[in-house]
Amino acid sequence: MNLKETYEAACERYKCKRNSAMIKMLEEAPDSLQVLNYNNNYCGSENGFNAILEVIKANDLLTGVDLSGNFLSTENIKALVEVLIKHPSVISVKLNNNRLYIDAGKELVRLARHNRRLQEIEVDAQGYKNNNKIPVKIMGQLNRELMMNRERK
Repeated sequence: MNLKETYEAACERYKCKRNSAMIKMLEEAPDSLQVLNYNNNYCGSENGFNAILEVIKANDLLTGVDLSGNFLSTENIKALVEVLIKHPSVISVKLNNNRLYIDAGKELVRLARHNRRLQEIEVDAQGYKNNNKIPVKIMGQLNRELMMNRERK
């Protein structure tokens, strides 16, 4: 099953509407998507986000995930972390402008600590009207974990 078919099956299973931007992206790279660039889109309900997670899980060649500007919740971040902790190839995650707070920040620290392949988790990039409110202390912990990951490379 290619990635587009995986997404369509997940949408059917979770009873959510297929996103045309996701379909187009998966049609352009049905078997070998390296970067899932879904920024400034809308995942929809929890079910819509779960369908995206299925695509991430199914793609062992994926190196980057950009979910910036998707109104993600702490629950979404927890689910994403569970998928990415075990992912064999993702090294970059972008989550700018998602209204992330302390609990989401803690989850991202846990991700960086348990998936040592991760080199970048971006939540506060300049140029974004950034609604993330992860405390400085947690950002420091996250940056330390990522720095250790980069040094181990």
